[in-house]
Amino acid sequence: MSDVVLIREARGHWVGEVAAAVHAAGHRAVLLAPPVDEASPAGVVDEVIAVDDVYDAEAVAATIRSAIGVPAAVLTGSDGAIASTARVAELLGVARCPASVFALCADKFAVREALAAAGLPGPAAALISSASEAASVAERVGLPAIVKPVNGAGSNLVRTVSTVDELAAAYELLASRLPESADPRYHRPLGTLDPAATFLVESLLRGPEYAVDVLVRDGVAEPIEILDKPLIDERKFELVLSCPPAGLSDERAELVASAASSAVLALGLDNTIAHVEVIDDERRGPTIVEVNAGRPAGSIMPLLAKLRTGVDVFAELTALALGAPPPAREPAKLPIPLAMLILYAAGSGTLTGIGGLDEVAALPEVVDVVTTVSPGQVLTDEQETYAVNLVVAGFADHEDLAALHAEASKLIRLEVA
Repeated sequence: MSDVVLIREARGHWVGEVAAAVHAAGHRAVLLAPPVDEASPAGVVDEVIAVDDVYDAEAVAATIRSAIGVPAAVLTGSDGAIASTARVAELLGVARCPASVFALCADKFAVREALAAAGLPGPAAALISSASEAASVAERVGLPAIVKPVNGAGSNLVRTVSTVDELAAAYELLASRLPESADPRYHRPLGTLDPAATFLVESLLRGPEYAVDVLVRDGVAEPIEILDKPLIDERKFELVLSCPPAGLSDERAELVASAASSAVLALGLDNTIAHVEVIDDERRGPTIVEVNAGRPAGSIMPLLAKLRTGVDVFAELTALALGAPPPAREPAKLPIPLAMLILYAAGSGTLTGIGGLDEVAALPEVVDVVTTVSPGQVLTDEQETYAVNLVVAGFADHEDLAALHAEASKLIRLEVA
């Protein structure tokens, strides 16, 4: 029985899902994580190896060689560790896609340039490295615009701006907050860029937003499921995701899926999975918002796809990393409209308790309740940390989902001190 190494930078429920897929494929699951990792899943993996810096590919590869030899595969679901994990796999000789591709995908501006070179539509984009550049950047990109970290995730410090002054203020905000962030990705150079001082500005796309997980096997892309992302509250980008998307025709769905597939192939991704976000822009048509390479959707979004389609994206990702045939796909368990409701903590601080879980589980529309945080975890209002996640059914439209989200929000108590 050979080993599959899972590299985790922090907490993540994905470890249990991938470990189960590794075991089903007949391998041992070995977790590599920082020392004194309180979130290590006892009984879920077969072995835990501590490493000081999961982002130091050379040191991690040496640790793996010393501890277990050459594994059958190395993979991760931790967003900030995807590029370094790909390099570890390369150093160990088990890579299924060049590490350079994942390094490119970690840089959102580089992705914009690559997609444009491939002839795919995209918003005007530019980098900003000083508040004094706001006027010139606004002239190149146009307003309104989106300002965000060039290598961020989870909608961390994403801001919409409508004036040059707002753009300058957004730059100052990011420049003051990111150097203080606990997320290590903002403290590591991104090629020649300092991600704590240089940010991405993109012209605003207008239209409904969708999310698509795309499998790529030997150069063939397969979109799994399209979810829509209705904006029910301007203060949060992601509160509700549902599938199938309400009001999306088969023709538009095909265009959205095609845009996502074309993007992952244009970037050179292969034998992996990517979570792609697309806006069906009123001028450009389906346009890529971002490509999250090397991992499926976060939180319980993969569960929605599995219930509706029977496709287990974690089992697929594991097979791709192993170079194994695709796993058998089960019949869909709930091939009906499903949605995911996301509940966040109010404010920033240390989570001290979660209340109301039994009450929200008793709502007739709720199929499942999944928490992805635990007491003692530090939460920040600047990053959308999915705290309590609900799978729901029996809704009619987005208005129904908004009302159900409001009802659930009154029941769940996320206590932060």
